Amino acid sequence: MLKTVARWLTVIILVTLIAFALFGQHGAGWRWLSNGGWHTSARISSLTPQEHEWARIAWRYFANNTQAQTGLVNGSDKQPRVTLWQMGDTLVALVSARELGLINEAEFDARLTRLLGTLNRLTLTDARVPGRLYSSQTAKPIDFSGKPVKSGWSAKDMARLMLALRLTAEYAPQYREYLDKIVLRWNFCPVLDNEGELWSASLENGQTVTREELRLGESEYAASAFRLWGFPVGKALTPPSRNVILYQRSLAVDTRDPRTTWQPSLLTTLPAMLPGLEFGWQPPGLPAEVTDAFRARAEGVWLSQKSRWERDNVLTARADFALSQAPWHVEDTVWGNGYAWNTLGDDGRYYPRLAQVTTKAVFVLWTLWENDYTDALMAVTQHLNNPQQGWFEGRVEATGDTNAMITLSTNAIVLESLLYKHKAGPLIKNGLIDEKSYFSRRVSDEFNPPGLCLPGERSVRAKP
Repeated sequence: MLKTVARWLTVIILVTLIAFALFGQHGAGWRWLSNGGWHTSARISSLTPQEHEWARIAWRYFANNTQAQTGLVNGSDKQPRVTLWQMGDTLVALVSARELGLINEAEFDARLTRLLGTLNRLTLTDARVPGRLYSSQTAKPIDFSGKPVKSGWSAKDMARLMLALRLTAEYAPQYREYLDKIVLRWNFCPVLDNEGELWSASLENGQTVTREELRLGESEYAASAFRLWGFPVGKALTPPSRNVILYQRSLAVDTRDPRTTWQPSLLTTLPAMLPGLEFGWQPPGLPAEVTDAFRARAEGVWLSQKSRWERDNVLTARADFALSQAPWHVEDTVWGNGYAWNTLGDDGRYYPRLAQVTTKAVFVLWTLWENDYTDALMAVTQHLNNPQQGWFEGRVEATGDTNAMITLSTNAIVLESLLYKHKAGPLIKNGLIDEKSYFSRRVSDEFNPPGLCLPGERSVRAKP
């Protein structure tokens, strides 16, 4: 009798301990188990008190820089300019803040409501496409000096906002109708051709010039966002590529020559890693060879940077970043315009002394790969912040100085990375537009079609 009681007590204690391990700390153990924690390379567990403080610092940027009249957030600290990409980052940060317990439901609703209204009234270009740069105070197109201006568009930036809208719909489905209506205003006829290629435009001498701005890495990431809404994006998923060797490792890079196309060919951290944070490198609706290429590219990008640290003793985390002076914006690459570790300004010049360990690249790499290399990166990055303002852009490779610029996108990526860790896996479960959604019902209305080259409409532009 006593043995039987003892056995049952043992069973009860074991069950209790297992339940606590799985469902304690807001279900961290269960998330670890259900997301394959026994075989993942990523950090997947509830945030530590220090990591929660990192998230709080990142959210401080958004609290400080939100424009009350529009709900838009300044693209850099106290500078009232914002791109569509940064509007997408704002939505990702807002969802992350709610999920991480940084804001309550009432604040989430108030902030999202203002953004929904603004995005549904956003001034469009003459082609009825969202512009490249907006005033965060008025939601009208401007140039970098703040003057009103006619504008082209960026397919890359459109894609980031489109992905963020689908992410928001997954976490806050009660707002799906209003999120759908944002995209239903846009004219996709000049953006997507009948081969599934994405096109952007800029104004040159008052004339709109359309070109393929997206290159390998960026093209597939943008295409995966368009695919969530049902757009056919075949060619954008397979940009022309060739292989280069870096540290005895083969890396795919874009074949198009920047000297003749005037578009830089870059291999950098974020386009390779964002599909990992958001989809586990398996965006829905894409062929297996494309998702395999996503994962292979990410492996090549992070391992090349790790090899540079191991062989040359140079801490490396390459991504684009902002500066407080010319050239203002820099693309820091693993491979760029034909050279390894190339650092390029927006003016097309080479700036090797500006290369830096970039904060947003560090957070993404640290989240997706748990090892000595990413621990070393975080060790030199974890204090690069002002607790009352947000995270700085990074640390200069050549000198160790701090690039003290504070931007929307860096702080958004910090929050997105920490949400991945907290959720123990990718942020988006599916993301594909539901056939019962307002968007799907509207585009399938054969008696009153939108006529904007939306999915199912056949009037897609021919390739120029």
